[in-house]
Amino acid sequence: MLCMQSSLVYTEWLHMSKIPNIKWPILGKLSQREFLSRYWQKRPLLMKRALYPFPDVITPEEVAGMSCDERVESRLIMERGGRHPWELKRGPFKPAMFKKLPKSHWTILVNGADRFVPTLNGFLDHFSFIPFWRMDDIMVSYADDKGNVGAHVDNFDVFLVQAAGKREWRIESQPILKDDFIPDLPVRLLKKFKPTHKWVLEPGDILYLPPRFPHHGIARGNGCMTISVGFRAPSTSELINNVVASALSQIDETVRFSDPDLKAQAPGEISKSAIKKISASIKEALTNESFIADWLGRFTTEPYSDVKLEANAYPVTQAKVAKVIRESSFIVRAEGSRLAFVRNSKTSISLFVNGERRELSGKVALCAQILADRIIVPVGDITSLLNDGQVQQLLANLLSTGAVVLEE
Repeated sequence: MLCMQSSLVYTEWLHMSKIPNIKWPILGKLSQREFLSRYWQKRPLLMKRALYPFPDVITPEEVAGMSCDERVESRLIMERGGRHPWELKRGPFKPAMFKKLPKSHWTILVNGADRFVPTLNGFLDHFSFIPFWRMDDIMVSYADDKGNVGAHVDNFDVFLVQAAGKREWRIESQPILKDDFIPDLPVRLLKKFKPTHKWVLEPGDILYLPPRFPHHGIARGNGCMTISVGFRAPSTSELINNVVASALSQIDETVRFSDPDLKAQAPGEISKSAIKKISASIKEALTNESFIADWLGRFTTEPYSDVKLEANAYPVTQAKVAKVIRESSFIVRAEGSRLAFVRNSKTSISLFVNGERRELSGKVALCAQILADRIIVPVGDITSLLNDGQVQQLLANLLSTGAVVLEE
Protein backbone atom coordinates (compact mmCIF):
# COMPACT_ATOMS: atom_id res chain seq x y z
CA MET A 1 0.00 0.00 0.00
CA LEU A 2 1.00 3.63 -0.36
CA CYS A 3 3.49 4.83 2.20
CA MET A 4 2.12 8.17 3.45
CA GLN A 5 5.24 10.16 4.28
CA SER A 6 5.09 12.47 7.29
CA SER A 7 7.89 14.74 6.11
CA LEU A 8 9.06 16.10 2.79
CA VAL A 9 11.72 14.14 1.00
CA TYR A 10 11.86 16.69 -1.78
CA THR A 11 12.81 20.01 -0.17
CA GLU A 12 14.16 21.78 -3.21
CA TRP A 13 12.49 25.15 -3.57
CA LEU A 14 12.49 28.02 -6.01
CA HIS A 15 12.86 31.56 -4.72
CA MET A 16 10.82 33.40 -7.32
CA SER A 17 11.13 37.13 -7.94
CA LYS A 18 8.10 39.14 -9.00
CA ILE A 19 10.07 40.57 -11.95
CA PRO A 20 8.07 39.41 -15.02
CA ASN A 21 11.07 38.41 -17.14
CA ILE A 22 12.92 36.29 -14.54
CA LYS A 23 13.87 32.84 -15.87
CA TRP A 24 12.35 29.74 -14.27
CA PRO A 25 14.67 26.69 -14.36
CA ILE A 26 12.25 24.42 -16.23
CA LEU A 27 11.73 27.04 -18.94
CA GLY A 28 15.41 27.01 -19.85
CA LYS A 29 16.29 30.14 -21.79
CA LEU A 30 12.68 31.32 -21.92
CA SER A 31 11.51 33.97 -19.48
CA GLN A 32 8.09 33.85 -17.88
CA ARG A 33 6.97 36.71 -20.14
CA GLU A 34 8.22 34.93 -23.29
CA PHE A 35 6.53 31.66 -22.37
CA LEU A 36 3.20 33.37 -21.68
CA SER A 37 3.27 35.49 -24.83
CA ARG A 38 4.54 32.82 -27.24
CA TYR A 39 3.20 29.51 -25.93
CA TRP A 40 0.60 29.69 -23.14
CA GLN A 41 -2.74 28.61 -24.67
CA LYS A 42 -1.25 29.14 -28.14
CA ARG A 43 1.05 26.29 -29.17
CA PRO A 44 2.88 23.24 -27.74
CA LEU A 45 6.40 23.41 -26.35
CA LEU A 46 8.87 20.55 -25.87
CA MET A 47 11.38 21.17 -23.06
CA LYS A 48 14.20 18.62 -23.13
CA ARG A 49 16.06 17.97 -19.86
CA ALA A 50 13.98 20.68 -18.19
CA LEU A 51 14.39 18.95 -14.81
CA TYR A 52 17.58 16.95 -15.00
CA PRO A 53 18.51 14.89 -13.10
CA PHE A 54 14.88 14.27 -12.33
CA PRO A 55 14.07 14.45 -8.58
CA ASP A 56 12.72 11.39 -6.79
CA VAL A 57 9.18 12.65 -6.17
CA ILE A 58 7.12 9.46 -6.54
CA THR A 59 7.67 5.73 -7.06
CA PRO A 60 5.67 3.13 -9.01
CA GLU A 61 4.85 1.48 -5.66
CA GLU A 62 3.22 4.70 -4.47
CA VAL A 63 1.16 4.92 -7.66
CA ALA A 64 -0.01 1.34 -7.18
CA GLY A 65 -0.74 2.03 -3.52
CA MET A 66 -2.86 5.08 -4.32
CA SER A 67 -4.87 3.11 -6.86
CA CYS A 68 -5.83 0.77 -4.00
CA ASP A 69 -6.86 3.66 -1.71
CA GLU A 70 -10.59 4.37 -1.60
CA ARG A 71 -9.94 8.11 -1.14
CA VAL A 72 -8.14 8.39 -4.49
CA GLU A 73 -9.76 8.48 -7.92
CA SER A 74 -7.99 5.87 -10.05
CA ARG A 75 -8.48 4.08 -13.36
CA LEU A 76 -7.04 1.15 -15.28
CA ILE A 77 -7.19 1.36 -19.08
CA MET A 78 -6.38 -1.76 -21.09
CA GLU A 79 -6.04 -1.31 -24.83
CA ARG A 80 -5.55 -5.08 -25.11
CA GLY A 81 -5.78 -8.01 -22.74
CA GLY A 82 -9.12 -7.07 -21.20
CA ARG A 83 -12.62 -8.38 -21.84
CA HIS A 84 -12.83 -6.03 -24.82
CA PRO A 85 -10.59 -3.40 -26.49
CA TRP A 86 -10.08 -0.29 -24.38
CA GLU A 87 -11.55 -1.77 -21.25
CA LEU A 88 -11.89 0.79 -18.45
CA LYS A 89 -11.91 -0.20 -14.78
CA ARG A 90 -12.24 2.19 -11.87
CA GLY A 91 -10.53 1.85 -8.50
CA PRO A 92 -9.98 1.28 -5.71
CA PHE A 93 -8.25 -1.90 -6.82
CA LYS A 94 -7.06 -4.90 -4.85
CA PRO A 95 -3.27 -5.44 -4.70
CA ALA A 96 -3.70 -8.93 -6.17
CA MET A 97 -4.95 -7.37 -9.42
CA PHE A 98 -1.44 -6.26 -10.39
CA LYS A 99 -0.24 -9.85 -10.62
CA LYS A 100 -2.92 -10.58 -13.21
CA LEU A 101 -2.13 -7.73 -15.59
CA PRO A 102 -0.86 -8.58 -19.10
CA LYS A 103 2.72 -7.83 -20.11
CA SER A 104 1.80 -4.79 -22.21
CA HIS A 105 -0.88 -2.33 -23.39
CA TRP A 106 -2.20 -1.23 -19.97
CA THR A 107 -2.05 2.02 -17.98
CA ILE A 108 -2.88 2.94 -14.36
CA LEU A 109 -3.90 6.54 -13.68
CA VAL A 110 -4.39 8.28 -10.33
CA ASN A 111 -5.91 11.75 -10.02
CA GLY A 112 -5.16 14.36 -7.38
CA ALA A 113 -1.87 12.71 -6.43
CA ASP A 114 -0.49 16.00 -5.08
CA ARG A 115 -3.17 15.87 -2.36
CA PHE A 116 -1.74 12.62 -0.99
CA VAL A 117 2.01 12.67 -1.68
CA PRO A 118 3.96 15.51 -0.01
CA THR A 119 6.77 15.43 -2.56
CA LEU A 120 4.30 15.98 -5.43
CA ASN A 121 2.72 18.84 -3.48
CA GLY A 122 6.10 20.58 -3.31
CA PHE A 123 6.74 19.73 -6.97
CA LEU A 124 4.11 22.31 -7.97
CA ASP A 125 6.52 25.13 -7.09
CA HIS A 126 8.32 24.39 -10.38
CA PHE A 127 5.23 25.64 -12.25
CA SER A 128 4.57 28.84 -10.30
CA PHE A 129 5.17 30.93 -13.42
CA ILE A 130 1.43 30.21 -13.83
CA PRO A 131 -0.74 31.52 -10.94
CA PHE A 132 -1.59 28.87 -8.34
CA TRP A 133 -5.31 29.65 -8.54
CA ARG A 134 -5.24 28.37 -12.14
CA MET A 135 -3.75 25.02 -11.11
CA ASP A 136 -6.01 22.01 -10.70
CA ASP A 137 -4.07 18.92 -9.68
CA ILE A 138 -1.45 16.34 -10.60
CA MET A 139 -2.38 13.11 -12.33
CA VAL A 140 0.20 10.33 -12.42
CA SER A 141 0.13 7.52 -14.95
CA TYR A 142 2.18 4.33 -14.87
CA ALA A 143 2.40 1.95 -17.81
CA ASP A 144 4.38 -1.00 -19.02
CA ASP A 145 5.37 -1.44 -22.66
CA LYS A 146 2.90 0.06 -25.18
CA GLY A 147 0.57 1.21 -22.42
CA ASN A 148 -1.49 4.23 -23.48
CA VAL A 149 -4.91 5.87 -23.17
CA GLY A 150 -5.41 6.48 -26.90
CA ALA A 151 -5.44 9.61 -29.03
CA HIS A 152 -7.47 12.29 -27.25
CA VAL A 153 -7.81 15.96 -26.36
CA ASP A 154 -7.96 17.73 -23.00
CA ASN A 155 -10.03 20.81 -22.32
CA PHE A 156 -7.27 22.32 -20.20
CA ASP A 157 -3.57 23.20 -20.30
CA VAL A 158 -1.23 20.43 -19.19
CA PHE A 159 2.49 19.93 -18.59
CA LEU A 160 3.42 16.30 -19.29
CA VAL A 161 6.51 15.55 -17.20
CA GLN A 162 8.37 12.32 -17.85
CA ALA A 163 9.29 10.91 -14.43
CA ALA A 164 10.59 7.43 -15.33
CA GLY A 165 11.07 5.25 -18.40
CA LYS A 166 10.27 6.51 -21.90
CA ARG A 167 7.09 7.67 -23.56
CA GLU A 168 6.59 8.51 -27.21
CA TRP A 169 4.28 11.47 -27.74
CA ARG A 170 2.53 12.09 -31.03
CA ILE A 171 0.67 15.37 -31.40
CA GLU A 172 -1.15 17.45 -33.98
CA SER A 173 0.07 21.01 -34.48
CA GLN A 174 -3.41 22.56 -34.50
CA PRO A 175 -6.22 22.35 -31.93
CA ILE A 176 -9.60 20.86 -32.76
CA LEU A 177 -12.68 22.72 -31.58
CA LYS A 178 -15.41 20.13 -32.09
CA ASP A 179 -15.62 16.75 -30.41
CA ASP A 180 -15.53 13.77 -32.78
CA PHE A 181 -15.04 10.57 -30.80
CA ILE A 182 -15.24 6.89 -31.65
CA PRO A 183 -18.73 5.83 -30.47
CA ASP A 184 -19.50 3.06 -27.97
CA LEU A 185 -16.16 3.10 -26.16
CA PRO A 186 -15.70 3.67 -22.40
CA VAL A 187 -12.87 6.13 -23.14
CA ARG A 188 -13.13 9.18 -25.40
CA LEU A 189 -10.84 8.49 -28.36
CA LEU A 190 -10.58 10.65 -31.44
CA LYS A 191 -12.06 9.30 -34.66
CA LYS A 192 -9.38 11.03 -36.71
CA PHE A 193 -5.83 11.57 -35.54
CA LYS A 194 -3.08 12.71 -37.90
CA PRO A 195 0.04 13.52 -35.88
CA THR A 196 2.41 16.13 -37.23
CA HIS A 197 5.12 15.73 -34.55
CA LYS A 198 6.63 12.76 -32.75
CA TRP A 199 8.99 12.88 -29.76
CA VAL A 200 10.31 10.35 -27.24
CA LEU A 201 10.46 11.83 -23.75
CA GLU A 202 12.93 10.61 -21.11
CA PRO A 203 13.10 11.46 -17.37
CA GLY A 204 13.29 15.22 -16.92
CA ASP A 205 11.72 16.07 -20.30
CA ILE A 206 8.50 18.10 -20.31
CA LEU A 207 5.88 18.61 -23.02
CA TYR A 208 3.47 21.54 -22.64
CA LEU A 209 0.13 21.30 -24.46
CA PRO A 210 -2.53 24.02 -24.65
CA PRO A 211 -6.22 22.99 -24.54
CA ARG A 212 -7.69 20.91 -27.37
CA PHE A 213 -4.42 19.88 -29.03
CA PRO A 214 -4.75 16.18 -30.03
CA HIS A 215 -2.09 13.96 -28.47
CA HIS A 216 -1.25 10.30 -28.00
CA GLY A 217 1.37 9.00 -25.55
CA ILE A 218 2.70 5.43 -25.81
CA ALA A 219 5.03 3.77 -23.28
CA ARG A 220 8.28 2.58 -24.82
CA GLY A 221 9.38 -0.28 -22.60
CA ASN A 222 8.37 -1.04 -19.01
CA GLY A 223 8.39 1.35 -16.05
CA CYS A 224 6.96 4.39 -17.87
CA MET A 225 5.69 7.03 -15.45
CA THR A 226 4.31 10.46 -16.44
CA ILE A 227 3.33 13.30 -14.13
CA SER A 228 0.59 15.48 -15.65
CA VAL A 229 0.25 18.95 -14.12
CA GLY A 230 -3.23 20.10 -15.15
CA PHE A 231 -4.88 23.50 -14.95
CA ARG A 232 -8.42 24.58 -14.20
CA ALA A 233 -10.73 25.26 -17.12
CA PRO A 234 -14.26 25.59 -15.69
CA SER A 235 -17.07 25.80 -18.22
CA THR A 236 -19.08 29.00 -18.56
CA SER A 237 -22.07 27.07 -17.23
CA GLU A 238 -20.13 26.07 -14.10
CA LEU A 239 -18.98 29.64 -13.52
CA ILE A 240 -22.46 31.12 -13.95
CA ASN A 241 -24.06 28.52 -11.68
CA ASN A 242 -21.47 29.16 -8.98
CA VAL A 243 -21.62 32.95 -9.25
CA VAL A 244 -25.42 32.99 -9.13
CA ALA A 245 -25.51 30.64 -6.12
CA SER A 246 -23.02 32.88 -4.32
CA ALA A 247 -24.95 36.04 -5.19
CA LEU A 248 -28.25 34.54 -3.99
CA SER A 249 -26.70 33.72 -0.63
CA GLN A 250 -25.75 37.39 -0.14
CA ILE A 251 -28.68 39.30 -1.67
CA ASP A 252 -30.87 41.32 0.67
CA GLU A 253 -34.40 39.87 0.28
CA THR A 254 -35.96 43.14 1.46
CA VAL A 255 -34.75 44.92 -1.69
CA ARG A 256 -37.43 44.52 -4.36
CA PHE A 257 -38.18 45.72 -7.86
CA SER A 258 -39.75 49.16 -8.03
CA ASP A 259 -40.71 51.53 -10.88
CA PRO A 260 -41.86 54.91 -9.58
CA ASP A 261 -41.06 56.34 -13.03
CA LEU A 262 -43.61 54.06 -14.75
CA LYS A 263 -45.10 55.67 -17.87
CA ALA A 264 -48.45 55.06 -19.54
CA GLN A 265 -48.25 52.13 -21.96
CA ALA A 266 -50.18 49.30 -23.59
CA PRO A 267 -51.39 46.83 -20.89
CA GLY A 268 -49.86 43.79 -22.55
CA GLU A 269 -46.43 45.26 -23.27
CA ILE A 270 -43.17 44.63 -21.42
CA SER A 271 -41.51 47.97 -22.04
CA LYS A 272 -37.89 48.52 -22.97
CA SER A 273 -37.46 50.65 -19.86
CA ALA A 274 -38.57 47.69 -17.68
CA ILE A 275 -36.15 45.39 -19.48
CA LYS A 276 -33.34 47.91 -18.95
CA LYS A 277 -34.16 48.30 -15.27
CA ILE A 278 -34.23 44.51 -14.64
CA SER A 279 -31.04 44.03 -16.67
CA ALA A 280 -29.23 46.73 -14.68
CA SER A 281 -30.38 45.22 -11.40
CA ILE A 282 -29.09 41.75 -12.33
CA LYS A 283 -25.85 43.16 -13.74
CA GLU A 284 -25.22 45.11 -10.54
CA ALA A 285 -25.77 42.01 -8.42
CA LEU A 286 -23.55 39.71 -10.48
CA THR A 287 -20.76 41.88 -11.86
CA ASN A 288 -19.82 44.12 -8.96
CA GLU A 289 -16.01 44.00 -8.87
CA SER A 290 -15.69 43.50 -5.11
CA PHE A 291 -18.29 40.71 -5.21
CA ILE A 292 -16.46 38.94 -8.07
CA ALA A 293 -13.13 39.25 -6.24
CA ASP A 294 -14.63 37.72 -3.11
CA TRP A 295 -16.39 34.97 -5.05
CA LEU A 296 -13.34 34.10 -7.16
CA GLY A 297 -11.06 33.97 -4.13
CA ARG A 298 -13.39 31.61 -2.28
CA PHE A 299 -14.20 29.53 -5.37
CA THR A 300 -10.58 28.91 -6.39
CA THR A 301 -9.33 28.13 -2.88
CA GLU A 302 -12.13 25.80 -1.81
CA PRO A 303 -10.45 22.42 -1.12
CA TYR A 304 -11.54 19.20 -2.80
CA SER A 305 -13.79 16.92 -0.76
CA ASP A 306 -11.00 14.37 -0.26
CA VAL A 307 -8.80 16.91 1.56
CA LYS A 308 -8.71 16.51 5.35
CA LEU A 309 -6.61 19.39 6.66
CA GLU A 310 -7.28 18.67 10.31
CA ALA A 311 -4.97 15.67 10.00
CA ASN A 312 -2.09 18.13 9.55
CA ALA A 313 -3.14 20.54 12.30
CA TYR A 314 -0.46 21.65 14.77
CA PRO A 315 -2.27 23.54 17.56
CA VAL A 316 -0.03 26.37 18.69
CA THR A 317 -0.67 29.63 20.53
CA GLN A 318 0.25 33.07 19.24
CA ALA A 319 2.73 33.41 22.10
CA LYS A 320 4.71 30.33 21.08
CA VAL A 321 4.36 30.30 17.30
CA ALA A 322 7.50 32.38 16.57
CA LYS A 323 9.69 30.04 18.63
CA VAL A 324 8.20 26.94 17.00
CA ILE A 325 8.75 28.33 13.50
CA ARG A 326 12.34 29.39 14.18
CA GLU A 327 13.11 25.81 15.23
CA SER A 328 11.95 24.57 11.80
CA SER A 329 13.44 24.89 8.32
CA PHE A 330 10.41 25.24 6.07
CA ILE A 331 6.79 26.34 6.18
CA VAL A 332 4.97 24.10 3.71
CA ARG A 333 1.47 24.43 2.33
CA ALA A 334 -0.31 21.23 3.37
CA GLU A 335 -1.33 18.78 0.64
CA GLY A 336 -4.61 19.98 -0.87
CA SER A 337 -4.52 23.33 0.94
CA ARG A 338 -5.12 26.39 -1.26
CA LEU A 339 -4.00 30.00 -0.73
CA ALA A 340 -4.50 33.07 -2.91
CA PHE A 341 -4.77 36.81 -2.46
CA VAL A 342 -6.31 39.87 -4.11
CA ARG A 343 -4.28 43.07 -3.88
CA ASN A 344 -6.37 45.98 -2.58
CA SER A 345 -3.57 48.55 -2.28
CA LYS A 346 0.23 48.68 -2.00
CA THR A 347 0.05 47.57 1.64
CA SER A 348 -3.23 45.64 1.96
CA ILE A 349 -4.65 42.42 0.54
CA SER A 350 -7.60 40.07 0.86
CA LEU A 351 -6.16 36.66 1.71
CA PHE A 352 -8.16 33.55 0.84
CA VAL A 353 -7.30 30.33 2.65
CA ASN A 354 -9.32 27.23 1.79
CA GLY A 355 -12.47 29.19 0.99
CA GLU A 356 -12.17 31.67 3.89
CA ARG A 357 -11.35 35.37 3.51
CA ARG A 358 -9.46 37.74 5.79
CA GLU A 359 -8.33 41.35 5.34
CA LEU A 360 -4.64 42.04 6.01
CA SER A 361 -2.33 45.01 5.80
CA GLY A 362 1.26 45.90 6.62
CA LYS A 363 3.72 43.21 7.67
CA VAL A 364 1.10 40.47 7.97
CA ALA A 365 0.00 41.14 4.36
CA LEU A 366 3.63 40.75 3.23
CA CYS A 367 3.93 37.48 5.15
CA ALA A 368 0.69 36.19 3.60
CA GLN A 369 1.91 37.00 0.09
CA ILE A 370 5.13 35.07 0.67
CA LEU A 371 3.12 32.04 1.81
CA ALA A 372 0.68 32.32 -1.11
CA ASP A 373 3.44 32.62 -3.74
CA ARG A 374 5.13 29.27 -2.98
CA ILE A 375 4.32 25.81 -1.68
CA ILE A 376 7.63 25.48 0.22
CA VAL A 377 8.84 28.60 2.03
CA PRO A 378 12.19 28.66 3.85
CA VAL A 379 11.68 29.97 7.38
CA GLY A 380 14.47 32.49 6.76
CA ASP A 381 12.22 34.32 4.29
CA ILE A 382 9.82 35.39 7.05
CA THR A 383 12.14 35.50 10.11
CA SER A 384 12.24 39.31 10.08
CA LEU A 385 8.43 39.40 10.35
CA LEU A 386 8.01 36.99 13.26
CA ASN A 387 8.05 39.65 15.99
CA ASP A 388 4.87 41.24 14.63
CA GLY A 389 1.76 40.29 16.62
CA GLN A 390 -0.55 40.08 13.59
CA VAL A 391 1.96 37.87 11.77
CA GLN A 392 2.08 35.59 14.81
CA GLN A 393 -1.72 35.45 14.91
CA LEU A 394 -1.96 34.54 11.21
CA LEU A 395 0.71 31.83 11.42
CA ALA A 396 -0.78 30.34 14.60
CA ASN A 397 -4.15 30.10 12.84
CA LEU A 398 -2.73 28.56 9.66
CA LEU A 399 -0.82 25.92 11.64
CA SER A 400 -3.72 25.18 14.00
CA THR A 401 -6.16 24.64 11.12
CA GLY A 402 -3.70 22.51 9.13
CA ALA A 403 -3.44 24.93 6.19
CA VAL A 404 0.37 24.90 6.53
CA VAL A 405 2.82 22.54 8.24
CA LEU A 406 6.38 22.85 9.51
CA GLU A 407 9.26 20.74 8.22
CA GLU A 408 12.79 20.24 9.50
